[in-house]
Amino acid sequence: MIPMDLIEFEESQVKEVYARFGLAMYQVQCVERQLAIVLVTEYGPGIKKMTRTEYDQLLEKLFKKTLGSLLTELFKCGRISPNFESDLRNALARRNWLAHHYFWERAPQFMTIKGRQMMIDELTEIAEELNSLDQQFTEVAQEWMKKVGMPESVLHEEMKKLLEGVE
Repeated sequence: MIPMDLIEFEESQVKEVYARFGLAMYQVQCVERQLAIVLVTEYGPGIKKMTRTEYDQLLEKLFKKTLGSLLTELFKCGRISPNFESDLRNALARRNWLAHHYFWERAPQFMTIKGRQMMIDELTEIAEELNSLDQQFTEVAQEWMKKVGMPESVLHEEMKKLLEGVE
């Protein structure tokens, strides 16, 4: 008979693996969104050369693209550092691996306490790396806003609008 404490621990650990996987995929989506915003603002025609409707349409079009497609557009601009480009290529590889292969490749580890802990640690590290990339894009967007004279309050107002629909 398996002790109830062990069963509860294993159930909790399984839930933690799924939660950490979800966090890593969420961070990928944050990178994708930030990349789309940066493509419109920093590397696109620029907000001052578009109407609000044109801006929204272009952003919506970019939001529908995959991370790989967005990166292809970014790399065409040729204005990013080789280190950042390398980080972005690694993020794309991580994203594709997570989405298409992670649980299949980690099936043996998922069956043991030690293996699940390894997965939790691995997914936590991946999420932190992706969060760092998201922050780099945030800095690029903030620099762009300063360069074009857009007050930071505009960014806060846009974020507020995005969050109003969430409850």
